[in-house]
Amino acid sequence: MTHTDQLVLSGRRLKRQSLLFIEQTRHSGGVFVSEARAASVAFGDEITAATQKLAATTGRSAGTLQRAFRKEAVNWRNLAIKTRDAYLLALRTQVSGVEDRATVAREALRPAALQTSVLRATHDLLGGAQGLVDQRLQQATQVRKRASRATTPAKRRPTRKTGHVPIRNYDRLTAKDVVERIQRLSGRQATALLDYEQAGKNRATVIRAAKQRLAAN
Repeated sequence: MTHTDQLVLSGRRLKRQSLLFIEQTRHSGGVFVSEARAASVAFGDEITAATQKLAATTGRSAGTLQRAFRKEAVNWRNLAIKTRDAYLLALRTQVSGVEDRATVAREALRPAALQTSVLRATHDLLGGAQGLVDQRLQQATQVRKRASRATTPAKRRPTRKTGHVPIRNYDRLTAKDVVERIQRLSGRQATALLDYEQAGKNRATVIRAAKQRLAAN
């Protein structure tokens, strides 16, 4: 084979290789464009889906936040109403208390109330004076009894037995205490107490209370 033939064959091989390269390059370019287009479409779909999802999530979050704000607004309104009602109730209670005290003061200043207060104070004063009189009479009676014992024979002295009186520690009680207890005695007990008192201290208030108890029975 001559040198010229070799050059022709070499040129043919280069031409075929060039054509093959061009064909492969064109095919690869077409595949790239197709895949790039498909990838672009998929990316766009994904971007759209992600955007829609973000919008939906944001909308739900915004709705939840709006409902929370509304709920808190209602709570604040109810709290304000309750605070106002509590304040008004406390104010009404205070005013009512002042009115009640004013009413009591007016009732106390009425003539009938004043008369009752004066009579009660007078009653207490008379009760205290009666107790003092009984005490003085008891002291005078004891002095007179001691003087009588000094001049009277022993057979004429009255004998007192604690067992005959129906009230415990009778001799230690004041006339007022005895009068309060007489109201709880039976007729027989009142009779025993009357005999004991007349034979002993002989206090007028006690004797009168015992006789009233016997009359009531």
